[in-house]
Amino acid sequence: MMEINKAYLTINQYSRPNIDMGTVKGVVIHWVANPNTRGIANRNYFEGLKVGKKNSKGDYIYGSSHYIVGLEGEVIAPIPETEVAYHASTANKDHIGIEVCHPDWGGKFSDATYQSLIELTADICKRYELDPLTAIIRHYDVTSKDCPRYYVKNPLSWEQLKKDVKGKILLETIDKIKIELNGRVKEVAAVNIQGYNYVKLRDLADDKIEVSYDAERKFPIITAK
Repeated sequence: MMEINKAYLTINQYSRPNIDMGTVKGVVIHWVANPNTRGIANRNYFEGLKVGKKNSKGDYIYGSSHYIVGLEGEVIAPIPETEVAYHASTANKDHIGIEVCHPDWGGKFSDATYQSLIELTADICKRYELDPLTAIIRHYDVTSKDCPRYYVKNPLSWEQLKKDVKGKILLETIDKIKIELNGRVKEVAAVNIQGYNYVKLRDLADDKIEVSYDAERKFPIITAK
């Protein structure tokens, strides 16, 4: 289980409004848009908003996220999942926000950062029973903002990210089940997908069944001995 540093912000109207979260419907991925900065520095930026900072237009700045994934894969939680964070406009009340650090303005996440993001997002999707292929969205998908930049400009990489989360969940749902094979009970590994258990064909092999693979035709062969 990954280590998460719970560094909750002070309750305030600009970054931690202490509003109850609704039913979680998804996860929004962001980039911090501040290259080569550490996770804790971005958390501290959110904390600093409590004094009522303004942007160049004179408007108050609101901002925060439930998680920040750092350059070395560290994970910080500025806001509990039970509370609203200010990260994606209309999605705030029912989506968990994850800000992700990046080494440069291209916005591509480092390997360590990416792996932690996949693990964190997979855990969230499992706990809230969300399908990663539809429930994980970009900030761009809510407001058309260029965020997270690399995954806005590279949609195939974005689709792969969601698939990687899905794959992580499937790997973690492997369990042991018992089946009766030729009159004998055998314990095998299984993946449960939407209520159905799937087992590996090679685990069906015993003294009466031979399982092999035809590399040329690319399909398995099951033979009764």
